[in-house]
Amino acid sequence: MHQRQLDFPAFPLSLLDDSDLEPQRCYVPTGEDPPGSGWCRCNLSDGNYAVCWVTPRAGSETCCFLDGVVTSSSRFVLTNQRLVLLEPLKLVPCLERIPCVVSVTQELLQRPQVSLEDLEDDVRVFLRHLKLTKGCSVQHRRLAQLGIASVEIFDAPGVADNECFEVARDVELLLVDTRLEMPYPLVSTSKFLLHSFEQALEDLEQLLESAKSGYSLRFPTTSLVVGPVGSGKSRLLGEFVRRHSCNCFYITASQVLRSYPGETEEELRRIFQSAETFKEQLRPLLPIVILIEDLELLCPSTSSADPKNSGNSLRISAQLFKLIDALPQGIICVATSGSPDSLHEHARRRFVREISIEMPSEEQRRQLVKQLCQQHELEITEHLLDHMARNTQGYVMADLTLLLRRVQQELLTKEDSNVEQVFRQSLLRTQPSASRATDVRVSKMSAGFEVIGGMESLKRTLQVSVLAGLRQSAAFARFGLTLPKGVLLYGPPGCAKTTIAKCLAKEANMTFIATSAAEVYSPYVGCAERFISRIFDTARKNAPCLIFLDEIDSLVGRRTVSSGGGGGQVQLRILSTLLTEMDGIVGGGSQQHILVVAATNRPDMIDDALMRPGRFDKLIHVPAPDVESRLALLQLHAQRMPFNGNVDLVQIASLTERYSGADLCNLCNEAAIEAFQRDFEATEIELQDFEKVLAKQKSSLTQSQIDGYYKFAYRFL
Repeated sequence: MHQRQLDFPAFPLSLLDDSDLEPQRCYVPTGEDPPGSGWCRCNLSDGNYAVCWVTPRAGSETCCFLDGVVTSSSRFVLTNQRLVLLEPLKLVPCLERIPCVVSVTQELLQRPQVSLEDLEDDVRVFLRHLKLTKGCSVQHRRLAQLGIASVEIFDAPGVADNECFEVARDVELLLVDTRLEMPYPLVSTSKFLLHSFEQALEDLEQLLESAKSGYSLRFPTTSLVVGPVGSGKSRLLGEFVRRHSCNCFYITASQVLRSYPGETEEELRRIFQSAETFKEQLRPLLPIVILIEDLELLCPSTSSADPKNSGNSLRISAQLFKLIDALPQGIICVATSGSPDSLHEHARRRFVREISIEMPSEEQRRQLVKQLCQQHELEITEHLLDHMARNTQGYVMADLTLLLRRVQQELLTKEDSNVEQVFRQSLLRTQPSASRATDVRVSKMSAGFEVIGGMESLKRTLQVSVLAGLRQSAAFARFGLTLPKGVLLYGPPGCAKTTIAKCLAKEANMTFIATSAAEVYSPYVGCAERFISRIFDTARKNAPCLIFLDEIDSLVGRRTVSSGGGGGQVQLRILSTLLTEMDGIVGGGSQQHILVVAATNRPDMIDDALMRPGRFDKLIHVPAPDVESRLALLQLHAQRMPFNGNVDLVQIASLTERYSGADLCNLCNEAAIEAFQRDFEATEIELQDFEKVLAKQKSSLTQSQIDGYYKFAYRFL
C-alpha cells in the first residue's frame, strides 16, 4: 500500500457498535484505491497522527473511525478532525532497549507503595501489545486506571522513520524520567502574550535557578504572585510551568475545602505528601512546583475572616504554614492572590519573594490589542489601535480578551458592519474589572472644552499647566517640571466648575471619578476614610485618572473651624486621609498620573495644609462670565434651541450683568416656556419672550460676592 491522499471526517473508534473491536484500528470507507490493509501513520488535519491498522469498511458512511492509543502527542484530541494522509509503515523488531518518559497522575502517588520498578513493569506489559514509532505517545483508559497518564517513546534504536516496532519480552525498557500530568486548569491552547509579564516571568525564572543551585538550603524557594483579578496570574504560571516542563501540584480552594473540621487539613497534607513521595520514590529530573491559587481564600486575615468560621480558618492556615515550612529542598511553592491585603500576615511572611503584575501601560495595551486582533483574525488600523490603547485605562488581560470577543460576536451577528464603529461601540459598553469590583464609579467623559462658552484665559491656563505636561512630557522633563498633583477651582456657584473638571478629564484623556461629601460620610467610624482610600486605589488602577472632589469645603473644612467633636472629628480624619493619599500620588509620568481637582464656593474654609504647593499646586479662579463669555454661552444655547432671527444675543448678553452660567441656562429655558405659553403652535423663541423673562428674573450673584473671590485671588498672586 503506497501513500494515499484522503479527506475524510475522523471519528473515535468507540462510536462503532462492534464490541470486539481491537485497539489501534482505523476503518476507512471501501472503494478507495488501492484496496488492502496494513499498518499506517494516519495524519490528521491539525498536524497530529495516530498509528493504526487501516482496514476498508463496508457501509454507507463516508467517514473514518480510528483509535487514538498511539499518537504523536499526549494532548491528542479527536474533535473536528479530518483524515488527510495515510503513510504505510513497515513492522520491524526492536532489539535494543527503548528509552521512554512516563507521565503519572496524582492518584498514583496516593498509593501506599510507589516504586520505579513497579512502574516499569506496568508500562512494559501494556506496551507489549502495541505497535509503536519513534517519538510517539501512548495513552489509554487502562493506563489511566493504573495512574499513568501517558508514555512517551523518545527513541527506538535501529528503527527508521517509516517503520513501526513491537516491544519484545527480552527488550529492556529504559525509564528516562517520570513526570506529573499537567493540571487541566493550566492547559491553554491560546498563544501566550508576553507584554506586561516580562519582569514577572524573569523573577519566576530566578526563583527556579535558586532552587536548582541549592540556595534553598538557606533561603526558602517560595513566591507570591499578586495582581488584580483578571491580570493573567494563572496564565503566567501556566506558561512558566509549560516552558520549563515543571511537575505541578495544583491546589485551589474549591479542591481542598471540606464541610467538616479537619478534612481540609487532611487534604492539604495529602497533596504535600504526594509531592514528597513523587520526589523521593520516582526521582524526577525536572523541577517540582506546588501551585496554590487564590491564597486569600485559604489563609484570610483575621480582620476579614468570617467570625463564625474564624476557628476553622485559623486551623487551615496553621496547617498550611507548617507544610510550607517543612518543604524539602528542591520543591518550589508558588501562590497567587488577587487581594494581598486580605491575606493573613503570617502567610505573606512564608512567601519570601513577592512578584507583582502591574496594570498594563498604554504601549503594553497597544501591543496586547494588536496581538489579540491577530489571534481573532480581526484587521485593525493604526489609528484605531492608538484609540483603543488610549481609552482602555484600567483594562487587564481578561478585559481586553472580553472586549475582543464582543467585537467578534458583533461582527458575526451583523452583516456589513463597520469594524471601527463596532470597536468604538463595544469599548463604550465594556467596563473594566478594576471599576466593576468597587463601589467607586469610574467613567469616561465625552465632551471637551468646546461645550464651555468663553473663558479663554481659563482654558489657556489649564492647557499650559496640565494638558501640556501630559501631551508633551519630554518638554516638561527638559525644564525639570513635574505634573501638578491637584487643582483647586473656586468661584461663584453656577459658573461651570464641575463642567470644567469633566472637560479637563476628556481633554487629558483621563478616566473620571467624582465624589462629594454626601457619598463619603457614613454613620460608622472609619468608613469615610476607607472610602477615600478606595477612591485613590481605584484611580491608581485606572490611571491616568482625574479625581473630582465637589464642594470640598463641606468634605474637609478648616481644622481651626471644625476642631470640635462629632462631625468635626470626622472631617479631621478625612482631611488626614486625603493629605496622606495626595502625598503618595505618582506624578512623574503621564501613564500613572493621578490629578485631584476640587471645586468650592468657599475657598476661605479650606485648610491651609491642602493649599500648599505639592498638594493643590494650582489655585484657579473661575469668575462670573463677562460679556464675551455670556455671548459665547448664549450662542451655545442657540445651537440647541430654535431662536428667532429678531433675538439679539449681543443685547441679551449686555443686559445679563452678574449672571452666572446657570442663570443664563435658566434664562433660555424660561424664555422657551414663555414662548410655549404664548402660542402652543410656536416653533421659535422670539425676543419678546426674553424681554418678559428678563423683567422678572434677577441674577443669583451679587457684586460683593464676585468681589470677594477676586480679593481671595489677590492673596495668592
